[in-house]
Amino acid sequence: MAQSGKRSKLTAWLMTGCLLAAIIAVTLWFVRRPNLVAVTHPTPVSLTETIASSARVGGIRESAIGAQFSGTVEHLFVKEGDRVNAGQALATLKNNVTQQQKVQAQMAVETARARLTQASKPPLRSELDEALHQVTEARAQVAQANADLQLAKKEFSRSQQLLDQGLIARSEFDTAQANLQSIEARARTAKATVKVREAQLQTLKSKPQPEDVQVARGELAEAEQALQVAKHQTKDATVRAPFAGVVTAINAELGQTVGAAGVVDLISDSLEIRVDLDENNLADLDLGQVAILSSSTFGGNSFQGRLSDIGAAVDQARGIVTVKITPENPPNWLRPGQTINVNLVTNEKVDRLIVPSTAVLRQGSRSVVLVAQDGHAIERVVLTRAATAQGIPISDGITSNDAVIVNPSGISAGDPVRVQRQRE
Repeated sequence: MAQSGKRSKLTAWLMTGCLLAAIIAVTLWFVRRPNLVAVTHPTPVSLTETIASSARVGGIRESAIGAQFSGTVEHLFVKEGDRVNAGQALATLKNNVTQQQKVQAQMAVETARARLTQASKPPLRSELDEALHQVTEARAQVAQANADLQLAKKEFSRSQQLLDQGLIARSEFDTAQANLQSIEARARTAKATVKVREAQLQTLKSKPQPEDVQVARGELAEAEQALQVAKHQTKDATVRAPFAGVVTAINAELGQTVGAAGVVDLISDSLEIRVDLDENNLADLDLGQVAILSSSTFGGNSFQGRLSDIGAAVDQARGIVTVKITPENPPNWLRPGQTINVNLVTNEKVDRLIVPSTAVLRQGSRSVVLVAQDGHAIERVVLTRAATAQGIPISDGITSNDAVIVNPSGISAGDPVRVQRQRE
C-alpha cells in the first residue's frame, strides 16, 4: 500500500511538470511567433506637386508719407480710400522754423556777398594817401626819437663823468640814466610803428589779394548752398505722393504736429502676394513658378501669379523664408491686407511612389516606413511629399518592389513578421 501511494505521488508530480512545460512552450510560441502583417507595393503615379499656404496681399511699395521736418498740419487734401497719382499734393504743413532758417540764410548770403565785394575792390586814392601819410609821420617820429636819443646819450655820458669826480649827487645820475632808458624805449617803439605802417601801405597797394577773393567767394558759395537747402525745406511743406496708389490711413488731423513718421499711409496700385514658407521648401523653389491664387470669401474665382522673389535670408527664430508672388490679371476684389490661399506649383508633372498614409511613421524630423523582408521588419528612411487623397507620395527611400507594411503600429525594426495572404 505504501509503495502504491508513492507511485501515485510521483505520477502526479510528473503530470504537473508536463503540464507546466506545455504551458511554457505555448507561451514562448505566442511570444516569439511572427507578427501577421498586411503589405502593399508602392504604386507609381504621375503628380502635380504644390506647396499650399495662406498669404497676405500687399503693395509693391508701401510707405508712411510725411515731410522732412516736424510741422503743423494746415491742409489735408485726401481721405482714407482715395486713389492718388504720383506727385499729387496730400497735405501742407506749416513750419515757422524753416521760414526763419530761410531768412537767416538770405542774410548770410548778403553778408558774404558784401565781403566778396570788399575783398575784390582796389584801394581808394584817399586810402593810399592816408596810409602814406601815416608812414611819413611814423618815420618823422623815428627821426625825432633818434635825435633825442643822441642828446640823452651825451647827457648820460657827462653825468657819468661828473659822478666819478664827485661833482654831482647820485640822484642826478639816476635821473639821467632813467631818461636815457625811456628815450631808447620810445625809439624802439617808433621803429616798430614804421614797420607796421609800411606793411599796411604795402598790403593796401597789393589789393585785391587773390587769396582773399578766393576765400570770400568760397564763403559766398557756402551761404548760397545753405539758402537753397532752406528754400527746399520750405517747399517740402507740401506733402506729395511719391508714387500712385491708395491712401489706406490718415495719421494726422488738422492742427496736429507731425514729422517724418508720416501724415498718411500709401500703398501702390501694383500689388504682390507675400507668403511665409518653411525653409525646407527652399530646394523646390524657383523664380517664375506658377501659383494658383484664390479666396475663401470669393469661392470659385481663382487667378494665377508667378513667383517673383525669394527672400535673401531665413528668419532663424521661425525657420521661414518669405517669398513674393506677382499676380497676373488680378480680380477687382483683390485688396491690400487681404488674406488669400496660395498653391505654388513646384512640379507640374513628376513621377512618385504612393503608399497609404498609415504606412508612414514620423520620428522627429525623419519619416520612415517598415518593409517586410526575409521574415523581418526592415526600417527605411524616406523623403515624403505633401499628402494627396491617394496617400503619401515618396520621392526617395523605397522602390516599387518593396513590401511596405500598411499599418506598422506596434512593430519595431527587426521584429519577425509574417505577410498576410491576400484574398484572390
